[in-house]
Amino acid sequence: MSLAEYIAAMPKVELHVHLEGSIQPQTLLDLATRNNIELPCSTVDQVRAMCRYRDFWHFVEVILMHARCIRRPEDLLLVAHRMGDQMAGQNIRYAEVYWTPHLYLDTPVPFESWFNALNEGRRLAYEQWGVDMRWMPDLVRSLPVPPVTQIRSLCGNEARAGGIVALGLAGPEAEHPPGKFAEPFRIARGNGIAANPHAGEFAGPQSVWAALLELKASRIGHGVRSIEDPQLVQHLAEHRIALEVCPTSNVRLQ
Repeated sequence: MSLAEYIAAMPKVELHVHLEGSIQPQTLLDLATRNNIELPCSTVDQVRAMCRYRDFWHFVEVILMHARCIRRPEDLLLVAHRMGDQMAGQNIRYAEVYWTPHLYLDTPVPFESWFNALNEGRRLAYEQWGVDMRWMPDLVRSLPVPPVTQIRSLCGNEARAGGIVALGLAGPEAEHPPGKFAEPFRIARGNGIAANPHAGEFAGPQSVWAALLELKASRIGHGVRSIEDPQLVQHLAEHRIALEVCPTSNVRLQ
């Protein structure tokens, strides 16, 4: 068995993947056709070419285009189900998946319908391929903090029963420190849901410190710029706070 074959056959855990950012080219085209949405691309190869990102902001632009193709709960079910299929092909047995609730909280469709669709996709993925997906709703730094009632729907006991294991925070770091989101993370921790924000991806070590001190992060998305502060590295090691290091992402977003 070659090294490549051995790696392909290994059972795996996926700890940093975004639902809306992982929509496969054919699924994107299927969603656009289903919802009568005109895209700037019409073939799988063209979608792949579009996903050669110039920088972080181009990446955000493409992700939002993907998200605009999700119009109904059935669309979200399809995306989650096909993500399970994709993971099964990589022998991923367990995954903690970020998704962006801001996209679904203020639509005419009740949030419960979106969440049920997400979990139906999760159920099918487990039944068909044995892939166990759990959820990490990802708040967006540059957007307003959702009302407490919405936060409780994301981080209450029912949410835990529905597979939510952590609360995330993504978006532009430098201009948007995490302090304004302290209350949602406090509510989450009170219900046994971990704090798992992105930090130290583009902004420096101070962003990671803020996530630790203001949000009580138990794990950090990316965190690669922690290396610039030896004291921070020592703190992370002593407190066993893992970093979800994503080298492919760092290279592709330059």
